[in-house]
Amino acid sequence: MRSLRPGFHLYATTDGSWRLAEPGGRFHRILGASDRLTEIAHALDTGADLESLGSDAVALQRHLRERGALCEPRPSAAEDRGAQKRVIVLGEGTVADALHAVLAAPPSVIRVVEDAADADAIVSIEPWFRDASWAELARRGRPLHRCHGDGGSVFVGPFTADEASASYTDYRGRRRAADPLVDELDALWSHLDSLPDGPLIAPPALAALAAAALAADLFAWASGDSAPHATTEIEIRPDCSIHRHPVLPLPKIRAR
Repeated sequence: MRSLRPGFHLYATTDGSWRLAEPGGRFHRILGASDRLTEIAHALDTGADLESLGSDAVALQRHLRERGALCEPRPSAAEDRGAQKRVIVLGEGTVADALHAVLAAPPSVIRVVEDAADADAIVSIEPWFRDASWAELARRGRPLHRCHGDGGSVFVGPFTADEASASYTDYRGRRRAADPLVDELDALWSHLDSLPDGPLIAPPALAALAAAALAADLFAWASGDSAPHATTEIEIRPDCSIHRHPVLPLPKIRAR
């Protein structure tokens, strides 16, 4: 059933002319006989098939689609399940719990699975930096998202979704190149790798923000869109302020 997307409104003004109002205060005048537009708008409100109403209704439907105003009919439950991307969430704690809740909310293009062999993408949520674990996950060649705690802050990403994204190798290389005490950094990472597994326990507000950032990338990827944080690390500080750190892919040098 087609309908208008949230924030879009099709209506008649006091002088009888029609408008399409878009989010952000944008307006488009819709030309046509008022009684005819009233009929088409009613059909749209009730989910009727606009194609059956004539060429003018089809033309308006095309215009609404071009403006991004239409919610298209959803596939059947069987089709929807087949189209879902399968994601495994590795890790426990408040961020993982919040992410599970977001991904489970219908309708979703994501299906959480328990077996890594069945997963199209991996999300790793750790209480601290996990260099060896993330390097191993990256070698599997599947989309990889990461989240970890550091002090009172929570860090998310970048999401390695495709070749245009920053990979974990890119991220690791950038971190090491920027650190004036790289030997100390390597020693710290080695120590953190040796610590036992544990949950990432973040305050509810930070956990919600981290889960939202993770989910935004996963939903975009599963829908075939570009992930918002494919080349960005998100830092969520204890006061809930969000700071973005660009992470560009390392240059690829061809062997001669």
